[in-house]
Amino acid sequence: MKNIFVIAKNTFRAAIRDRILHGIVVFAILFILFTLFLGSISLGEDLMVIRSIGLAGIYLFGMIITIFLASSLISLEIERRTLYLILSKPVSTSELIVGKFVGLFAAIILITVSMTAVYLGMVWYKGGGFDFGALIAVVLQLFEAGLFVAITALFSTFAAPFAAAIYGILVLYAGHSLSILLQYVQYRGAALKIAVNVVYYIVPNLEKFNIRNAIVHHLLPTPGMVVISGLYAVLYTIVLLYLAKHLLGKKDL
Repeated sequence: MKNIFVIAKNTFRAAIRDRILHGIVVFAILFILFTLFLGSISLGEDLMVIRSIGLAGIYLFGMIITIFLASSLISLEIERRTLYLILSKPVSTSELIVGKFVGLFAAIILITVSMTAVYLGMVWYKGGGFDFGALIAVVLQLFEAGLFVAITALFSTFAAPFAAAIYGILVLYAGHSLSILLQYVQYRGAALKIAVNVVYYIVPNLEKFNIRNAIVHHLLPTPGMVVISGLYAVLYTIVLLYLAKHLLGKKDL
């Protein structure tokens, strides 16, 4: 446990000190603040516009930051050969993977909470009160971000940072499109239908975490839905981290 904590702390510090990340975060906050202007020219729908674009902005920049940070989680250590130094000490590959995941996920949580605080302040300023529904949407977004960190960490054990980012983006797109694709192939050929169904049950269904449109229209999810989505993310993340540990352990280090 001590090794995991040390690795997580160092990963967290390295993430939040990244200058490129600082630029992305500043741009994200400016984008969220810009929704005040968009709301002011929306003919009486200012709160609707602020909530819709604001939540979309938190998600968009949150995932950009997640991809940016997670794509080099392991591969950069391999390229810099610092991984050999870490594993030469009494540190197992399991501790390395879990520590890296926890540290990076903690950084993503901090950044997402910062963007959410700006958003909540704007909604309150415009007379919308405390947007409790937005907090639920952000919690589900963080479940998705944790799952996505695990996905990209898995890719980063065998691919360069750029390739890991591309693979992650493809999974992100597929994870939000599978339900639509599944409906599309219902009346197509049997082979295509079987192939899509196989992919549907392998690739994580990321639409489970997308309730932003419902929240904008004041439709809150049931507690059971939030719990089930959270368990889905946790179980999938555990499996992905185990696979990442297995692949890293098979490398000739």
